[in-house]
Amino acid sequence: MSHPTNEADHAAPAVRTPTKRSKSSVVNEDASSEHKSKSPRKSRHATASSTPVASTNIVTPSTTALVSIKPAKETSRARRSLNPAIAEETEPNDETQKKLPFGGNSKPIEVPSNVKRVYTIVNKHTGSIGGNSHGGAIYGELTVGSMQKMINLMMEHTDLGPSSRFIDVGCGLGKPNLHVAQMPGVEFSYGIEMEHTRWMLGIANMQQVLKQAKVDEAEGREEDVIGHACVLKHGDIRDAKFFDPFTHVYMFDIGFPPRLFHILADMFNNSSSQYLICYHGPRLMIDRYEFNVELLAQTSTSMHGSSEVHSGYIYKRTNSNKSKCKSKTFGEACDPLFAEAWKICRSGLDEVLKHTEDQVNEHIKATNQRVTRAAAKRASSTD
Repeated sequence: MSHPTNEADHAAPAVRTPTKRSKSSVVNEDASSEHKSKSPRKSRHATASSTPVASTNIVTPSTTALVSIKPAKETSRARRSLNPAIAEETEPNDETQKKLPFGGNSKPIEVPSNVKRVYTIVNKHTGSIGGNSHGGAIYGELTVGSMQKMINLMMEHTDLGPSSRFIDVGCGLGKPNLHVAQMPGVEFSYGIEMEHTRWMLGIANMQQVLKQAKVDEAEGREEDVIGHACVLKHGDIRDAKFFDPFTHVYMFDIGFPPRLFHILADMFNNSSSQYLICYHGPRLMIDRYEFNVELLAQTSTSMHGSSEVHSGYIYKRTNSNKSKCKSKTFGEACDPLFAEAWKICRSGLDEVLKHTEDQVNEHIKATNQRVTRAAAKRASSTD
């Protein structure tokens, strides 16, 4: 028996209407989605790496090949000099891991007792005059601890000791000179200062220190003895042509003009001095001003009053230069500007004290004469 056919059935395919899903299927899908959300999410890199890849002849360039592609840059003398010092300073140790603000260390720096005695005398005499507060950063008034830290580095890297000869270019009040005269007790400590007022403050300080040394000698003191092998000179370093006979050339050079650096470089390069201690880095001292040196060590220092931080650098001569200085004192090359002071230091405490007191008295006499002339001029103008 045939059934009648509907024309609509032949005209278009049947449209499937959505049917109700069973509760069990919905629960299963929710469970699977929850399982997916709880499972750890894989990164794209992990998915890509886990996907199997057909083996092909892929050649990966080696690391050395990639490095060799880059053109090699020639490092400057300053950078070559700086690298060993940086590596040495950045090597992990207890001190580098405990740095404090302003370049300080958590470990206190031990200052010898005779050095403390000298600074006590100086501070009692001049206090904060002449750089301990105002202008201290320009004139190189380091704190006692910072100066001791620099001296410790010099003793470690340059063999600064009793046979050394030390010059401070622009010595100001002469504190570095007095310091090294005590610790490590150098043979000859010489400071030269152009500014008259600061030099006078320096020799006034030194006079008080030497008087105390004389008292110690009379009392037969054996501990914390004050050293006396120190002379401070009012003058211009440009009057000298060489740094002989000094083994260590020290200068707080923050305020030095560029022209002076070139003069000092010529003096150093033509001398037999082995070590340069200053506060400018290799880029300036080696590349620009052409000192024949390499960097040995560096450290941070802080100033009186302002607490400014400056890096101190210790350099060593790169070439074994024979001094061009023809003048000699005690059988060694010595520029004539320094010969008299060296002889005074070799003569003992009495001679150093007499020389210092003569300088002080000469200054007082000259000052009184200027005051008298000024008073007479005012009196004549009033009449």
